[in-house]
Amino acid sequence: MTSLKNLMQEQLSEGGIAVPYGRNSHMEVVEVATGRVWMGVEPANQQDYDLLLKELDDSLRGVGVGDASMDAAVFRHSPNGEGEPVQERSIAGRQFIHVAIPGKPIVHPGGLMQIRVNKSHVVGYEAGRSLTIMSLPEGDFVEVVGNAEYDEDLPLPDKARLRTVELQAPWVVTLPSPTVAFFYFGSGMRSFQGPVTLP
Repeated sequence: MTSLKNLMQEQLSEGGIAVPYGRNSHMEVVEVATGRVWMGVEPANQQDYDLLLKELDDSLRGVGVGDASMDAAVFRHSPNGEGEPVQERSIAGRQFIHVAIPGKPIVHPGGLMQIRVNKSHVVGYEAGRSLTIMSLPEGDFVEVVGNAEYDEDLPLPDKARLRTVELQAPWVVTLPSPTVAFFYFGSGMRSFQGPVTLP
């Protein structure tokens, strides 16, 4: 069986950036004027994020720090930058990359947000693990941020249900662009994104 790392390496286009392997935590900031989202490449924790907030100027606002659900991730290019290298910048001495341009959110009852996100994001999941999928009439959405610890408390959209998929082999998912992302900021950040074709 081909390893997930090798499969993800095949997804890494020239100028793309692979995020450090593993289910790490990463922090994000957003440009106030443009809405462009930048993600810290190296793993970070809440303390790192709290320190970052103290150093941001008025042009940037913190989004948060989220636990990656995937085991591997690649950004092929920045939004609207196909054929060009992923945009990079230093913020408070850390490497950040331009990963997303979100649209206007729709807020469902209970606080779950639905956002169309412009990005070029490939995610990978290791064989042998259990994944949570949010199924809606319009498709299936895979977990991208957070874990299942508080999923029983998630305020799901109308007609949505959660189910699990057991992976028999590594699974590589190229998220659509734009991606439909569901975010909940209750008991820890949680996000399902897609729609995707299940393995």
